[in-house]
Amino acid sequence: MSAVAVEIGIELPEPETISGDGFAVKAVLSELNRRIQVVDYVGDDLEAMVEELESEGRDRGFGKIFLKAPAADREPLEAAGMRAEATIEGYFAGEPAVVMASFLDDERQARPYEDRQQEILTAITTRPADPSLPPLPADYTMSVAGPDDADELAALYGFVFASYPFPIVDPEYLVATMGSHVVYRLMRNGDGAVVAAASAETDPEHLNAEMTDFATLPDQRGLGLAQHLLAALEGDMEVRGFPNLYTIARARSAGMNR
Repeated sequence: MSAVAVEIGIELPEPETISGDGFAVKAVLSELNRRIQVVDYVGDDLEAMVEELESEGRDRGFGKIFLKAPAADREPLEAAGMRAEATIEGYFAGEPAVVMASFLDDERQARPYEDRQQEILTAITTRPADPSLPPLPADYTMSVAGPDDADELAALYGFVFASYPFPIVDPEYLVATMGSHVVYRLMRNGDGAVVAAASAETDPEHLNAEMTDFATLPDQRGLGLAQHLLAALEGDMEVRGFPNLYTIARARSAGMNR
């Protein structure tokens, strides 16, 4: 853990080890969002691994288990009862990853907006966004966030997000992640107020970064601020040596998908 994280007295979620005959797993067991997030796994008995993870999840009252697997593991994981949700190209240092999930709570796999989501995705693919950046409004500025910006950044996230899997509304959590593996970028208006932000969560082992935590105040939307933040973060990641970038957005989030 970074010196910054220790200094402020907050601990980032640490993976726990779950193992058995033929497998070993490192996973974050989150009481906050009732899920097991597998960070890494090794072994040849994937059926036993899934059984143990599901048992652990049920014991804790969790609703979901998910992991990112090499493409070669998709079939055996599906045979063990997991479901493929997505593919992330380039995740494993240039090789694809398949996002696999098990649902222990039927409500977690319900898709009440499925019809509407497909309409949105079809519209996006037939009318993609203009890749050129719109002009940035006069006097608006971008910067990489530091510890001194944490209170304003947390306030923005608290206003924009009704809920979130991680405590990004906690300034101490933001400072801790700044000191370990996350790059945050801010957009300020002409008055110096933070009006938008986004981040890149880096994974040095696999040479990838997730572009995430996009937030814009409602009265600032439609100005292309997220596009500017994304472009700047892409440059940040290139400088830091992370060539494989991805993001995850709900299908009904038309703007983010476009």
